Amino acid sequence: MDVIKAHGTGNDFVVLLDVDDRLEVPVALVRALTDRRLGVGGDGVIRLGAPPVDQPDADVFMDYRNADGTTAEMCGNGVRVTAKLAVDHGLVTPHDGEVVRVATRAGTKPVVVHLGVDGRVEQVSVDMGPPILTPADVPFTTDRPDLLVHDLDVDGTVLPVSVVSMGNPHAVTLVDDVSTAPVTTIGPLVEVHPRFPAKVNVGFAEVVDRSTIRLRVWERGVGETAACGTGACAAVVALQRLDRVDDRVEVHLPGGVLEITHTDGGTVTMRGPATEVATVHLTDDWLAAADGTPVAAASA
Repeated sequence: MDVIKAHGTGNDFVVLLDVDDRLEVPVALVRALTDRRLGVGGDGVIRLGAPPVDQPDADVFMDYRNADGTTAEMCGNGVRVTAKLAVDHGLVTPHDGEVVRVATRAGTKPVVVHLGVDGRVEQVSVDMGPPILTPADVPFTTDRPDLLVHDLDVDGTVLPVSVVSMGNPHAVTLVDDVSTAPVTTIGPLVEVHPRFPAKVNVGFAEVVDRSTIRLRVWERGVGETAACGTGACAAVVALQRLDRVDDRVEVHLPGGVLEITHTDGGTVTMRGPATEVATVHLTDDWLAAADGTPVAAASA
């Protein structure tokens, strides 16, 4: 069996091309594939399948799983990678600047592909839809849904967070210096905080100026990632609501730069690269062991 290793600004995935919907992806296999020592290595697994019956206008389906095997509603970097592979492997044949429609568990996302001179996808723009700002819909538990910033008790420390959903839940907190932010210590505590009943992705954002931020993200079910597309969108929306940034923002993540555009009341657009790294042949022996033996989830 062959799989593809790909990434979007360093947020890396193992991708299974399965447009005939023949494959099942058990939790043990996801954990084995994403293991960075014993497997291929990645933040998650994408099964690129046929559109589901409830999204008939889509071209392909991004069936996404975190490294721990849990399914995720949405992954912004994963959508870009899915669109690139669908085009580069001939599953859809758009021209430069045309739309590929990617079905996700958070709905169908229109994706504009920007082709290089070789006809392969170099950059991808994604209409991520409007942000979800009602706390109960994020979901987040509060008796003050009108607040833009909520004080969260994290092991006796008060952490101010803004809550946004981009199809998946995000908590965004402002920091003075993202390089020293407590991503790996506070992040996992916030991820499982009881006020986030579906767990949460945690963004630590530093405002450089009104058109530039730096961001690190602790992703639920994964750990710290090199990039998080929905996290970049959520951070920009949260900071706009606090009047800290403008409508178009460069988000600098450890894995690269994403351009996020959003106007009040509109949808969020994300533009960034997607890269295919390699095709990996999985041996029968490895697959047999992976399906039968639980393997620890990868640490990002």
